[in-house]
Amino acid sequence: MSYQLRDEYQLPAHNATIEWCKKTNEPAYHSMSVGAGKTINIAFMAKHTADLGGRVLVLARQGELVQQNADDFKMIGGKCSVFSASLGMKSTYFPVVFATEGTVSRSLEVNFTKEKYNLLLIDECHMVDWEDCVSDQPETQYGKIIKHLRTINPQIRIIGYTGSPYRKNELIKGGFWKGQLSDVSTYQLINLGFLVPPVFGFGDDEHHYTGLDKFTPSDNDQSDDFTSKELAAMGREICKQKQITQVIIEEVIERTKDRLGVLITCASKKHCEQVAEFLPDDSYGIVTDSTSTKNRKQILDDAKDGKIKYVLQIGCLSTGVNVPIWDVIVILRKIRSLTYLIQLSGRGLRTLKPYQIEDGLQKHDCLILDYTDTFECMGQIFDDPIVQGAVVAKKQFEPEMQDCPVCGTINSEFAVRCRGEDENVDDGRCEYFFKSRVCLKCGADNSPSARNCRKCDSVLIDPTKDLVNKAYTDADFKPVINMYLSETLAGNLMVTYELASKIHINGIEHNEIAKESFMPTSIERFHKAKWWKFVCDHIQGQSARRIFTSSGSVKNIINNAKMLDAPEFITHRINEKGFSIVNRKKFKSGRESTR
Repeated sequence: MSYQLRDEYQLPAHNATIEWCKKTNEPAYHSMSVGAGKTINIAFMAKHTADLGGRVLVLARQGELVQQNADDFKMIGGKCSVFSASLGMKSTYFPVVFATEGTVSRSLEVNFTKEKYNLLLIDECHMVDWEDCVSDQPETQYGKIIKHLRTINPQIRIIGYTGSPYRKNELIKGGFWKGQLSDVSTYQLINLGFLVPPVFGFGDDEHHYTGLDKFTPSDNDQSDDFTSKELAAMGREICKQKQITQVIIEEVIERTKDRLGVLITCASKKHCEQVAEFLPDDSYGIVTDSTSTKNRKQILDDAKDGKIKYVLQIGCLSTGVNVPIWDVIVILRKIRSLTYLIQLSGRGLRTLKPYQIEDGLQKHDCLILDYTDTFECMGQIFDDPIVQGAVVAKKQFEPEMQDCPVCGTINSEFAVRCRGEDENVDDGRCEYFFKSRVCLKCGADNSPSARNCRKCDSVLIDPTKDLVNKAYTDADFKPVINMYLSETLAGNLMVTYELASKIHINGIEHNEIAKESFMPTSIERFHKAKWWKFVCDHIQGQSARRIFTSSGSVKNIINNAKMLDAPEFITHRINEKGFSIVNRKKFKSGRESTR
């Protein structure tokens, strides 16, 4: 069993559960924020009970969460059964059974009549209607399950786990849940380094939907989001504002160009499709309540692997989903539920997996972009630390501005196309682009993410798309004007190449810049190998290489930069995540290196 509970809070929570179960059969729960590892605590408690000869039933509402819980249990060496119709399995063979609430409630009289369960663990236990559970005639699925199991074994222990211990606006502790065994907050996990901190961004007056004031949060119930009927009405209102959607998504693309993965919350399926129109081809997936289990899994797997950057959803990816690569959350609809808002924000706070860090990915925070004033509305009602942090950030939020050189209109620093008006243009908007993709057929400027030319409707080709898996030729080399080394804020080494090729930023011509980052002092095999490859490429002779690599710190490496040969030519492109890719280098001596 390689995994051990974290001493800071997981182990104390586990021990508190054992002590509680020893002294009473009253139900109790843990309040553990997203990223705390509830599934690991569930797994250890289930294994502890099974090792003592007891039987355990672990319930969750979604098959996906059931699978995740079962996988973590197996990871620590347990054997279990899965009982879930959505997962295509209905087994109670092993003493530990992971199951969906709905499937169990429909099978109580068939599959759960013989065996006596000693422990019931409930994931996302705030979903349990505790008033129904204390009723003589329960009507909810959880209520019926609990009554049935208690009839067979009156001494059964019931332990719940949740990141938000509220139902409506009431703390769940009381009528049914008699004790709270732990309280692990989001900011405690951030301070311990188990989550990344949130940072916030907001749309200005031009990047903001109008007419949504009637959709407001409720101070009577912090757990219920808008109904499907209300979301449909909101979606219709938003979809009328397609041009605003376009300028918002153009800004999102620009603000997230150096980010890893983006989760976008929309109001309706049509709104998802409208947003997708302005995203690059093959860069996104859409998940709604009508998405099949197979397609949903494929989209989430592609997001985890970085094959797609954007995932669009309405309200079905707030719990039971672990995609550490998400470091941006975009809110494009009003949200009524504080519980849902915090769960949604938490999707982006998870730290990267070790293999992702070894691959060179970096995640220092999660950017949460709110284009609907959701946080501001919530802040007037709830005293939640994440919400209040967003409110403070918004008061301080003043994006830098830039003037349009054509019409003089002031635009935000993230603007792609000027927001000024021009009555002589078909869409009534100034045609100056701060960043653009030029149509090779008619010469018109278009948004960098556009698929078809806005003038002649020709298909626009991404000039870097064909380079992803392409063998570079001599014609792809770009002359290097200068190479210099610097230390990043994180203490790593950045190698920057200034190229003779030109690019346009905000309408101004600049020399193209390529960058490579290294961690010379890391003990990880990947980073050591990557750094040694760079040294071998840029220094001839083993003795010289040994002298250079023995220099130690990044500062000393920079001081000894004269030992490095600067390449005369390199190949360079920007990948779909916005990172520089330097594949080949040619040096003055005539030698050449490749990745």
